[in-house]
Amino acid sequence: MLEKQKSLFQLLLLLVAIITINVISSQVFYRIDLTSDNRYTLKDKTVEILEDLDDVVYYKIYLEGDLPVGLQRMQRRIKETLDEFRVHAGENIQYTFINPSKGKNPEKRQNFYKELRQKGLRATNVKQRDKEGEYSQKIIFPGAVVNHGEEHTAVNLLKDNSKASHEVNLNHSIQSLEYELIDAAYKLTLDKKTPIAFIEGHGELNKFEVGDITKSLSDYYRVDRMNIKEQPEKLNNYNALIVAKPEKRFSKFEKFALDQYVMNGGSVFWLIDRVNISLDSLTRSSDTYAKINNLNLNDLLFKYGVRINPNLIKDLQCAVIPINTSYQNNNPRFSPTPWLYFPLLPSRNDHAISQGLNLIRSEFISSIDTLPAYPGVKKTILLGTSERTKIIEAPALVSLREVEKKQDPRTFRAGRQVTGVLLEGKFQSVFRNRFTDDLQNRLGQKYRENGSETKMIIVSDGDIIKNDVSYKADGKYISPLGYDKYTRQTYGNKGFVMNSIHYLADKEGLINIRGKNIKLRLLNESKVKQDRVKWQIVNGLLPILIIIIFGLARNFIRKRKFTR
Repeated sequence: MLEKQKSLFQLLLLLVAIITINVISSQVFYRIDLTSDNRYTLKDKTVEILEDLDDVVYYKIYLEGDLPVGLQRMQRRIKETLDEFRVHAGENIQYTFINPSKGKNPEKRQNFYKELRQKGLRATNVKQRDKEGEYSQKIIFPGAVVNHGEEHTAVNLLKDNSKASHEVNLNHSIQSLEYELIDAAYKLTLDKKTPIAFIEGHGELNKFEVGDITKSLSDYYRVDRMNIKEQPEKLNNYNALIVAKPEKRFSKFEKFALDQYVMNGGSVFWLIDRVNISLDSLTRSSDTYAKINNLNLNDLLFKYGVRINPNLIKDLQCAVIPINTSYQNNNPRFSPTPWLYFPLLPSRNDHAISQGLNLIRSEFISSIDTLPAYPGVKKTILLGTSERTKIIEAPALVSLREVEKKQDPRTFRAGRQVTGVLLEGKFQSVFRNRFTDDLQNRLGQKYRENGSETKMIIVSDGDIIKNDVSYKADGKYISPLGYDKYTRQTYGNKGFVMNSIHYLADKEGLINIRGKNIKLRLLNESKVKQDRVKWQIVNGLLPILIIIIFGLARNFIRKRKFTR
């Protein structure tokens, strides 16, 4: 009887323990990610955005149907990511996968494709092989349309870096899924927009030449244009300033105002042409001089820790321009031809700003030297050329006839050149030990010799942020930033600029979501072919043999046991 009571007590104790554990686990949220690269762990900023959602965000993902193996993997990862979103946001995250080609006649299908393109999704052609070995082309839209109330935005999820392999592009796409998906929700649900401004008054790019990036930035920020000379008191109202390809000198007062803006913790995105030359000047005349551009900013940037050199970089990895190659019936014939003065800059994967981007198109870019600056300033290289470069010191004669000459790769040995730098820390004023009373009175604020913690980005080409503008009878037409109409390829300019502004304008938490690094584990194709039969036998026969051996052993043990 005592033994029975003891067993009953143990049973009750076990039930109480199970109930207690279940109650605690239902109140305390925890998840365990056992992957080495934490691929299933959401960033803190992602969780913060999800938990703040107060209405439904609905994802329509157009990646369904008969897909290649790589895109099936991407599809599964999208579903896993959105399921993780639902853990934190509950019913405020809804999603569905749609096959854009299913159940439509050809006419309706083409109309639906057109509708998706108008919303901002990019189509991709996929080559597939059927059971009989025949190849066929299929159009897919590897992206999503995200809805929140009456607002919507398109998200293209598949990276398209022409210099990377399919596997690397796919891996970069999977790495950036969390950022792309949560970024769409973030900008649709954003209540208050941070103020930023383009500086004008020195021949900077006009509102049409930066129209595409301004439109994209306006999803996150209140984007203004301001003149330092006319409105110096408004500088400190902005979280970040963009100086986009100025052509005229900055006055001493304007330079002082910018310097004090930095000293008070303001961030600046400098896009500076050190050499004055453009493709337009070459189209009017096949020869032109590249002249040094004196903007009166050299000492300012030098004090902060960089020097933009008065030179031009020629790079064998370059974009193309249209060159008239022949005349037929007095009509010119233009052909896309490599133009060494337009380097294509590879992105670096050691910082969230430039990680996983397509090549970045530049025009007449210069090299940058990093210099000893005020102690505590950290420098990070964001952009650079390929290793096969040549430096041309300005002033110099540049001629379109250079495309006719055969280039000797052995002469391009200047090595990789720095073209974009991030500076972070506390800067020292360039006006230290100078008389500034009149400048202070005009600016209306007390002079600061040492600055607060801030950051800035310096790029030695203003055209990186410039989009093409077509002037027609019915108005101006703005092309997407980074789009090359000659190759029909979109370069990574917009991604780089957007990431840079996010980083500078105190949205570092959002941009750091891009820092997730999923290790790419690829099969060795030569070994796969070489050992294919062996592994087919091992995977096909070994499990069957193990089961047979286990069954025989179990039968033998049972026989022996019951015979005794």
